[in-house]
Amino acid sequence: MYPPPETPPAENAWAALFLAQDTPVSLAAGQTVSVNLRLKNVGMCAWAPNGDKPIHLGYKWFDAAGHRQLDADDRRTALPAEIAPGEETAFGAVLCAPYTPGRYHLEWDLAIEGTKWFAEKGNPPLGVPVSITDRPRDVSGWRVESNLNPQEVAFALDGDPRTFWDSRMPQARGQWFRLNVSTPRVADGIQFLSPGKGFPASYCLRVAQDGKTFTEIARAAANNTHDLVAVFAPQPIQYAQIDLLGGVGQVASAPQVPPLSYWMISEILVHVGTVWTASASHNGGAAAHAIDNRADTVWSSGSPQEAGMWFQIDLGRVETVSGLMLISPAGENPVGFRIATWNARASRWQVAHENLNNRASVDVAFAATPTQFINIQLLQPSEQPWSIQEARVVREMDTWLGPGGSD
Repeated sequence: MYPPPETPPAENAWAALFLAQDTPVSLAAGQTVSVNLRLKNVGMCAWAPNGDKPIHLGYKWFDAAGHRQLDADDRRTALPAEIAPGEETAFGAVLCAPYTPGRYHLEWDLAIEGTKWFAEKGNPPLGVPVSITDRPRDVSGWRVESNLNPQEVAFALDGDPRTFWDSRMPQARGQWFRLNVSTPRVADGIQFLSPGKGFPASYCLRVAQDGKTFTEIARAAANNTHDLVAVFAPQPIQYAQIDLLGGVGQVASAPQVPPLSYWMISEILVHVGTVWTASASHNGGAAAHAIDNRADTVWSSGSPQEAGMWFQIDLGRVETVSGLMLISPAGENPVGFRIATWNARASRWQVAHENLNNRASVDVAFAATPTQFINIQLLQPSEQPWSIQEARVVREMDTWLGPGGSD
């Protein structure tokens, strides 16, 4: 699809290798942002941040026809310190978007002020596709980064399913790919799509609001052969990160055809949700533990099960619901229960499912129904308490947000 990232020619006096970057792939016209980059000096000369010929980081904008565009503010960013040959540096650089909307090709490059760009001395710049819109979009400012092949990460967010980021290395533990949606927003679903191949074989998907405290929302132990699609209880997130847990093994169903060892991402989609709330007849203060997407928290009735005990989820808005899963610690499942949904038009509860003498975790499907409230009421007593480690609601989720949309 695309040629592999170029490497600087050997014995080049001025040569840089771009190791990581998180340039947004969509910006509003004239918008100014800070972009994180990590570079390595692979040339023979030190990079001085000051003096007669200081080294600064800059950029150039090109239109779809390859013509240099000058309707953007030209900003340079000084290096944080002198970088000797073989050393690395990481810092934030200022980027100003063009004032004219369109699809552009951005090139990051180092400049010897008063002389030439590194590209003019044989060192390849870092190219990134960027869409400039006349007004901010929901995806404006979204950015991605990885510890592999930073030159192509933007292809995962360019809105074109024919282009994709490719790890260009066999899958191994410690590899990662991260999405940053610019600002925290409530989400209840994420899709990392591959181009029909190159699926992450063994992974953990984590999300965070602050970039520090991550919650695991999905995991595949081995031999995954599908797109990474995770649906979870809504929570504010800004970051979503895939961490590989290991390499590729044989697929049990087709051992004669090993899966592709590289992994790829062609599109990323996010489903925007509303915050859920939970209440309960017993120990209501801990009800939120059942919808916090955490395996280490649990709601428990704190007393033996009894008829009439209930737990309720408020979805925050009317959604079309067709199933419910309640994951409980061993032995603390509801023995007899009724699931009811609130019918706003009829102003009454309607029974979606009943089960008596139950001994397993709740995992039921029922006729699709629009509702905001789901109530689970116990019908039989038990000496064991009733606990919910995680509640999952099956819903219709048609509208996904991504760079390919028309928001």
